[in-house]
Amino acid sequence: MEPGDGLNPMATPEPGHLRIAGVAKRFRQTRVLDDISLEVARGEFVSLLGPSGCGKTTLLRILAGLLAADEGRVTLGGRDLAGLAPHRRNVGVVFQNYALFPHLTVAENVAFGLRARRHAKGGIAARVAELLALVQLGPLAGRAIAQLSGGQQQRVAIARALATSPDLVLLDEPLSALDRKLRETMQVELRALLRQLGMTAIFVTHDQEEALTLSDRVAVMNAGRIEQLAGPQAIYDQPASPFVLDFVGQATVLHGNVVEERPASVLVRTALGPIEAPGHMLVGAPAMVAVRPERIVLGTAPDAAWNAVALPIAAGSFLGSRSLLHGALAGPDRATIELPAGKATAAQPGTVVPIAWRVADTLLYPAPA
Repeated sequence: MEPGDGLNPMATPEPGHLRIAGVAKRFRQTRVLDDISLEVARGEFVSLLGPSGCGKTTLLRILAGLLAADEGRVTLGGRDLAGLAPHRRNVGVVFQNYALFPHLTVAENVAFGLRARRHAKGGIAARVAELLALVQLGPLAGRAIAQLSGGQQQRVAIARALATSPDLVLLDEPLSALDRKLRETMQVELRALLRQLGMTAIFVTHDQEEALTLSDRVAVMNAGRIEQLAGPQAIYDQPASPFVLDFVGQATVLHGNVVEERPASVLVRTALGPIEAPGHMLVGAPAMVAVRPERIVLGTAPDAAWNAVALPIAAGSFLGSRSLLHGALAGPDRATIELPAGKATAAQPGTVVPIAWRVADTLLYPAPA
């Protein structure tokens, strides 16, 4: 099973393992969380995705017991977490800066929580050895934290969070300090490890590719609310709002007005011409149509099931295995086409090229005010 295909197949079905109901939080006059409700199954990996200030880290801190909610209720495994201190929640946390103890060795860092809970020494040693083997750090057990690379420190932080077999693992952008190649490697390793152990995880990130790669479901947050909660493919293919469309991936976006209603679609007049989109809106209503860049092809439409327009090209970007073409459009409209690298050479800046995409791939929204 690939990342994002669904729930951990080894997990025990328990839809309400973590229940967040009507949670709200204010800082002075600013409402940073507004009626957040979310259920997470045992063994599920859910990402909280959104820009800085959207409330995702505040929600994580409430789950960890580092903040108290002003309203709402949180239960974990059927137990109400209200008033419970962090160390009584059986929740593991991996912080953005890892928060490792520099005066302790790798093994001592991993053992910290077990010792605080007064586990037997023999059991602690066995558990630490097991976890260090899982994160491929067994030979470094006696090494100082300062002697580790960033990726190794991240693995120690994960092992420490998992040591006490928590009911929930919270990860606060733990990969953000790593370089791109190492971050991509660690995404795969982290996902595989949590699945292997059947852990329930909440992952905070502002990186949409990371969220799509790691998650069973993604909660896209904006201004203290969840705009959409769905699987990665649904988030990308059927974004519920213009905000989700804009935040997750790129898109060609054209504004206009509905000029015709059809049985299962509407026709929207845009600056590039009429665009047909599945859905229903009243004639005359301001509308926004969109399509993902990789769904667009250079050339004319093969039949009536396709939209077709002529696009003036402003610039191109070479990205190795693929290229992007950017349209020369005015106002809020924008156009991006993704093509295999060798297919973009005919579309030079200053030229006008025919492009087409399936009507079924077109997204329709009321135009934002």
